[in-house]
This record gives sequence, structure tokens and C-alpha cells, in this order.
Amino acid sequence: MSDAIVIGENSLWVSPATRPTCKYAPVVVNKTQTDQAKQSMRNVLHKRVELCRQLGIEHEKPQLAGVGWFSFLRSGPSHEPHLRSTNVPVIVISGGSALKVAQELESNYRLAWHPAILRNEPLYLLVHRLDFASYGGALRRMMAQFRNMHLIGWDGGKMTGFGAARAAALAFADSLPYLPKRILLMDQDVVCTEATRHTRPDVLGQVTRLHEETGKSLVGYGVGYPTRQGVPKLFAETPAPAKEDLNSPVQQFVSITAPFRQKLLTGKPSLNDGIYPAYMVAGGEDMLAGFHLDMMDADENVGLRKQRVIKKQLSGPDDPGNRYWNVARVETLKRLFEGERHTRLVWQGHVVTLDLLMRMFSANKWIKPLPDAEAYNAAACVIERIILRLHKLEPFSARSVFGIAEKKVSTV
Repeated sequence: MSDAIVIGENSLWVSPATRPTCKYAPVVVNKTQTDQAKQSMRNVLHKRVELCRQLGIEHEKPQLAGVGWFSFLRSGPSHEPHLRSTNVPVIVISGGSALKVAQELESNYRLAWHPAILRNEPLYLLVHRLDFASYGGALRRMMAQFRNMHLIGWDGGKMTGFGAARAAALAFADSLPYLPKRILLMDQDVVCTEATRHTRPDVLGQVTRLHEETGKSLVGYGVGYPTRQGVPKLFAETPAPAKEDLNSPVQQFVSITAPFRQKLLTGKPSLNDGIYPAYMVAGGEDMLAGFHLDMMDADENVGLRKQRVIKKQLSGPDDPGNRYWNVARVETLKRLFEGERHTRLVWQGHVVTLDLLMRMFSANKWIKPLPDAEAYNAAACVIERIILRLHKLEPFSARSVFGIAEKKVSTV
């Protein structure tokens, strides 16, 4: 029997018209795999963890070499004695959009995290260290006007990506000296709607009850969608999500309760940086976090309010250079591809490597050819689809993943 992992075409991803609805899923990983192929899937997971661990300990500063931990740059005072554990800080993940964010904040109050509508709760705009200077310059006036707004730069060595950014957000929350019991984590383009306005007492009550009734540390203010929708008028009602939309992961606009790092997964303390796996680089970190927390019940996510999260296209000029997205992110994806390119797959009845699959994709005009960043990203997404399918075939905890990875590393 073959040890190659059986995958198939995702027709929605292949079509340019529907790709935005499933941009992180270029393939469908078969539900049925041989025992040898399942072992290959486990090897894929362990290889990804090892690669990301190595990236995490590589730093440009020699004094940080070998230190696999997040560090942070901060604007303004780090000690705020007026804040208490009852405060609910808002952490917004952003990147490569300093000029757009500045224009949005200065022109209107539509973003759900605008510092003017947070009722003095602390706001932390989390960007990669390579974006820190550009955001600091673009947002200088806003931070001078709103003292509750802070700029934070995260550094994960050579490690970048969606999972790393969310893991960094939880690491930062864990470092706050006033020990908040709960945080809000938002994407940069989430719009404030009446149904999701987090300062409304009834919305707060619903979110609090969801935490209590489900026992989950992760709760969504509504269903997040892969594509942006029309921005509703102020105080307008938004339509309820369709029933099939409720199988979505908790994403985009979420409430997370403490502790933020030493989470209890499958009844045992985990050895990772919280509920978001940093090794899910290209997407899928929200979905895997939900798997670990056992959020699904009869095809419905128990941690979601039955409302819609609305996102908008940020207006304004592009940031020049954008070193994080165009350089650091691409370097991470390239390093992952170099370590994963020989992964054996079954595609249309033939055994191919991940490298050959990407060349076939580019020959079909589905992606740009290697060494373009689009090809590296598609390859990373294929690997992460395999990891997600593995969890469905045989659920694994973060503890088991990192425990096995530590053993493997120590024998090298």
C-alpha cells in the first residue's frame, strides 16, 4: 500500500470567480487514507512543527539567537496603574496597512475598534516589528489624541504568518501587568454594527453567557465570512446568518478568556503558546484552534453568536515597501517549501511530490510559477489542509504534537 497522501481538486478554489470563498483550501484531502498514508500525514505535521520551531529561534540580533519566544516593541508607557483585571483590552492584528488604517480612523468611526468608541478600554494595535516604524509615523496624531491607543510590534524571529500573529497576540495579552480576565481579538477591517457592538450591555451579556454555558475560552461575536460584505448604515439591522454558516470557525471578532497561554486542551495542560497554532502559517489557525477546543456540535459551532461579522475594504494608499508582507512572509513560506517540497501525494491517480504539484498548478494557470510567493503560499496551504484532515481522522492535542516534536528534535 502507498504512503502517499490522497488529495483531490477543489473546484471552488480552481475557479477565479469562487476562489475568494475558499482561498486557503487549494485541495481536498481525502477522508479515506491507508495506514501508511496516515503515518505520512503525522510526519507532515511533525516536520511543519520542527521547521517553525527552527524559524522561531533565528533572529537578526545575535543576542537573541536561539531564543524561541515572542518579544515586543511598545509605544508609550507600558505601566498603566489605572487599569485593572476587569478591563477588557482590545487587540487588533494589522499588517502592511498603516496608511489605510490612519485614513480610516481619521475619517470616520466605522471600524469596531476605533479608540473613540471603546469607552476608554485599552486598544493595542499589533503589527510585526518590520511594520512598527511605518505605523508609528502614520498613527502619531491618533495616538496623541487617544491615550488608550497603543502600538505594539511583535517579533517571532524568522517566523511569520497568520498563526504566529495570533499566538503573538495571546503572548502579549499574557504579559499585561494588570492581568485582564478577558480580551477581544479583532481583524483590522471589522466594522461596528449594532448586532456586534461590544459595548452594548445585551451583547456583552450574550458573550459572557456563551463563555459560561459552553465552557469554552473562545467565543465569536458572530459568523466571520471569507469575503467582505456591504457595510450597513449606522444603526441598521444586519440579516441573520444562514444555518449552514454556523459551521464556521470562531474568527475575525472574538472574545478570549484567561489564561491566555496555558490552556487546558483535552483535559491536560498544553505546552504551546495558547489556542492558536503558530505553525499554521498560511491560514487555518482559527479552524484548528476550534478543533482543539471541540467547538462543533451537529455541524454548528457552539461558540458563535447568531449574528454576522461585517468587514470592509480599507480605503487609502498602499504602504510603500511593505517589508513584512513582501519580504519576511515570503521568506518564511520559502523556507517551509524547501523543507516540505518532497511530501508525497496522490493527485489524479498519480504519485507526485508537493514540488511537482505546484508546477502542475502553474502549468494549469492556477497560480504563478515557482519561485513566486503565490506558489509558496499555495504549497503551505496544501500542507495545512493535510494537518486539518489529520485532526479529523485522529484528533491530536497541542501537547501531543509538541511532545512528539521535542522527542524527534532531540534525536537529531
